[in-house]
Amino acid sequence: MKGGMNRPRTAAVAVLLALVAAGCGVRPTGVVDGGEPAKGLTRDLRIYYVRGSALQGVTRPDTSIEEPVGALKLLADMPAWGEERGLVNLVRLGSYWTSGTGHRITLHSPGASFDSPSDRLPNGQLVCTLARAQSFLHRDEAIRPDDVRVSLDDGERTYGPYQCSQFLT
Repeated sequence: MKGGMNRPRTAAVAVLLALVAAGCGVRPTGVVDGGEPAKGLTRDLRIYYVRGSALQGVTRPDTSIEEPVGALKLLADMPAWGEERGLVNLVRLGSYWTSGTGHRITLHSPGASFDSPSDRLPNGQLVCTLARAQSFLHRDEAIRPDDVRVSLDDGERTYGPYQCSQFLT
């Protein structure tokens, strides 16, 4: 008898579950293709500007550079729509060049200011833009932007090495 009493209860639970499932508004569908899987960070070139009090990366698809200083030239030549989006470029450099390969790069800019508290955001723009450029240039070697260490040399002292992530918080 005990087994017979469970059948009505089991049937009632099954009916209740069916009603709940039917009431949620989800209709059955066939297999849906979700496209390509996510691959993490975009591998396009990214240039960093300032928005408010933080850095913001701007992807520059279909743009290519042959050396890291090419990214700094793009940084100086902000797109017209940048200002409309509240982006500014705080970097002010005289002459400059880069050295280094692979996971390390140094920006040399004699007379530049890299050590005052007000230099934090422009330094972040430089570090993140150069790290991303180095990663972009060495994408076949799978160098990630956060693997790159960037040093800033004002002609008298070298600051860093820094990682981009130090400036994104």
